[in-house]
Amino acid sequence: MQIVYALLGTSPQLTAAIVGLVVAGVFWRKMPRAAMLLLLASVLEMAVLAASGWYHMVYFPAALQAHDRTMVELTRNMAFVGFATSALHGLVFGLLVWAVATGRGRPVPPAVPGR
Repeated sequence: MQIVYALLGTSPQLTAAIVGLVVAGVFWRKMPRAAMLLLLASVLEMAVLAASGWYHMVYFPAALQAHDRTMVELTRNMAFVGFATSALHGLVFGLLVWAVATGRGRPVPPAVPGR
């Protein structure tokens, strides 16, 4: 149940990732490279959000209750996870910028009637 609360907290990002999946599907034929980059960014964002939610709402509280690690180790672990999450969000943003730049390449010629 705690993972649901974590996902509710990230619902704006999760909604944007789902919209990204839909937009990638819609534009797949017109701009396959940009759509693929958007799809990759959206899937990666959803994975990062799910993993981050699991870590903060399931793993970390269980590790605190288990008392098998010191607070310094848990703090160091949390700092590493925070840095990794930020780096992955940066990668997602970079993929989105790349998708926009790729999609603005050459103009698509108008469709020929009857084809």
